[in-house]
Amino acid sequence: MKVTKDKAAANKEAILGAASRMYREKGIDGIGIGELSRSVGLTHGGFYGQFPGGKEQLASEAVSRTFETNIDDWRAAKSIPELLKRYLSQGHINNWTEGCPIPALAADVARNGGAVSHSFTQGVQTLIETLMPLVDGETDDEKHQEALRILSSITGAILIARALDNPRLSQQFLQSVIDAWPAKAEKTAQDAPVRQTGDTSQG
Repeated sequence: MKVTKDKAAANKEAILGAASRMYREKGIDGIGIGELSRSVGLTHGGFYGQFPGGKEQLASEAVSRTFETNIDDWRAAKSIPELLKRYLSQGHINNWTEGCPIPALAADVARNGGAVSHSFTQGVQTLIETLMPLVDGETDDEKHQEALRILSSITGAILIARALDNPRLSQQFLQSVIDAWPAKAEKTAQDAPVRQTGDTSQG
């Protein structure tokens, strides 16, 4: 029986969704087409009907999907400290399948290159553009550099923290980055100029 256009689109979405999660958990080279196809109830033939370019096409599109599923959280942040505290958390360390694709997939992407690397690069550029309105800087170039520093710091911290078997040291890596971009103190009455008064001491 011929697969309808809607069913074909649903099959492709199912594969992309599964791949974006399973790649982050097991790595791009850690899962084969057969396992992916079976996870969504498709045959090899059904897979190649949706991805005629084979695993490279799937990996490229799945990497793009991993960024798409994270970008809304980044855009919801109102400040860098807010984003950092949400990103640099134990929950994120534990959440391989839905977490940021940069610490989960960067090494695999570097080994694969090609279209996969292109998709990864576009995703990173989108995150940089998302950070820029939140960072300090007089010019776009200064903001771009600050966004690069933040992105490399937070993704590196997650990557290292996940690899450690020392929970205390793992948390120290996360906290060190959080502390590097502290929240700016809100102006309060204590910030107002001190009003001079006469000497009230008695003698």
